[in-house]
Amino acid sequence: MNKKVTIHDIAREAGVSAATVSYIINDRTDKSISEKTRQRVLHIVNVYNYKPAAFAKNLRSTPDFKLIAIFSEDSDSLLYGGEFQYFLTCLSETFPIDKYGLILCRQPYRRIEQADAIIAYNTSLASFRAIADANYVPLIAVDCIPNDKLFYQITTDYDKLRENATKQFGDDYTFVCLAPPDKNICLEIKKAFPNGIFIDDLSALFNVQSRNNIVTCDKTVAEYFKNTNKNVLFPQELYKAKCDCILSCMESVLQRIPFDTHFYKI
Repeated sequence: MNKKVTIHDIAREAGVSAATVSYIINDRTDKSISEKTRQRVLHIVNVYNYKPAAFAKNLRSTPDFKLIAIFSEDSDSLLYGGEFQYFLTCLSETFPIDKYGLILCRQPYRRIEQADAIIAYNTSLASFRAIADANYVPLIAVDCIPNDKLFYQITTDYDKLRENATKQFGDDYTFVCLAPPDKNICLEIKKAFPNGIFIDDLSALFNVQSRNNIVTCDKTVAEYFKNTNKNVLFPQELYKAKCDCILSCMESVLQRIPFDTHFYKI
């Protein structure tokens, strides 16, 4: 099915009424439905990916509960995948589970009907614009700089990281990080670390010829070099601080509170 799947589509495929499908997906125990029918309907719901919509509906049983969609740039790299997973873990630990539900979305960038707001994490400018053009809900850019006052933008403070690196290592260090999809982030990094090294996969990381002191803003890079007996400067509080800032911005934007400051460096 290419069109949006409805409860009537599920009912037709299962050979039951739409009411029966509704009873099953809403776990109505007051209705007499055979286990065979229940299993068939749930199987079809799963095949046609209808369950998330029902799940989102159930999540909204409390009026103040908000669903937040999360987009990121697609990548087959284990490093990018690990970094995104670490971000998601920090985000889920920061957002109160009784107030927010997180929906992980993948490309193609499309309209997310259920979402109250969207977080675009580590995307290119083109991807960010595609997300913004498809959705008319509050959108927060994380590690992407669209330079648009309509959106909150939250990034690493690379100048602060450079100052900390100089305090700890002097000039004897190498800055290494995952290559950002956003060219504006690349420029920010190059201004702070002119000789910084961008890597995009494990083989590139293995080939880094560096000094004994490593500075990075990426958890995966830090973990790799720690296992090679390098001295590593990675701000452990960085992701938690970003997620705290995201939550604060999210609460403001969902309440439609006007904001003058839209760019935060953490």
